[in-house]
Amino acid sequence: MDLNTYLFIWICIFGLCFGSFYNVVILRSLSGESIVFPPSKCPKCGHKLYPWHNIPVLSYIILRGKCYFCKEKISIQYPVIELLTMVLFGLSFLKFGISYTTLFVIFWLSCLLIMTATDIKEKLVDCNIAIAMAVSGIIYSFVAAGWHGALHSVLGLFAGALIMELIARAGFVMAKTRAMGEADTYVAGALGAIFGIFAVVKVLLLSLLASMIFIIPVFLYNKYKADDKPVCIMSVLFTLSVLVFYTQWQNYLTLSALAITGILLVYFVLKGIRQSENRNYLPYVPALSAAALYYVFFVI
Repeated sequence: MDLNTYLFIWICIFGLCFGSFYNVVILRSLSGESIVFPPSKCPKCGHKLYPWHNIPVLSYIILRGKCYFCKEKISIQYPVIELLTMVLFGLSFLKFGISYTTLFVIFWLSCLLIMTATDIKEKLVDCNIAIAMAVSGIIYSFVAAGWHGALHSVLGLFAGALIMELIARAGFVMAKTRAMGEADTYVAGALGAIFGIFAVVKVLLLSLLASMIFIIPVFLYNKYKADDKPVCIMSVLFTLSVLVFYTQWQNYLTLSALAITGILLVYFVLKGIRQSENRNYLPYVPALSAAALYYVFFVI
């Protein structure tokens, strides 16, 4: 067995173990408990778990997805997060090999995984994790390209945060509330620090496309049932504009079409929000994470 294969196997094993720890972070960051104390316990009955209950994936299979003590079902989140972490660790090593870049990428993807999970579960995100990502992004840029790289990273941080904050505050125009949560601004800034000033706009555009694919369909389905045709039509046009701009022609004409359809879509969405009594934010961190994943593995 060669060294790379040996290291790949161990990195995947570490990924499973870290995934088990990330489940604790996800659960306790939502409940406000310390991630260190008390020891692992069943979230339903509160009984302290035995060491063999914490074996990644395998324990879930052995216990048949149920608590050993109270027999309540264990959330499928646990093995899913563990397997996803293993895959992300493994892909990072395959992409960047034995390098400090691999360690930074693993850290960034781990942060995004945790924030994505909490955003989906409770629409809550620990902004301190995004701040840690931003700081590490600046450090990485300095190590990779000196002060010039660090400058681009800092500018990317401000650009990403500013763009997302402007989009969020556009909600005050029609709905008199933010269009997005504050955490989205932190995460966008962190991605700007990681990818730099020249790439942050593309990453945010990718996140918009990802939101149209993974998040917005539920929203559009509700709009379709409510017979809100303007939002449905503009959503389709905006998605097409993003696809054309990003995959075919990047010029002032396609950029103008993207901007116009985007502004109109935001206008109609915010108009609907203003008229609605139920003003809930859609989780947007998953879209930002999907864009970051694509950029890390297919663009860098």
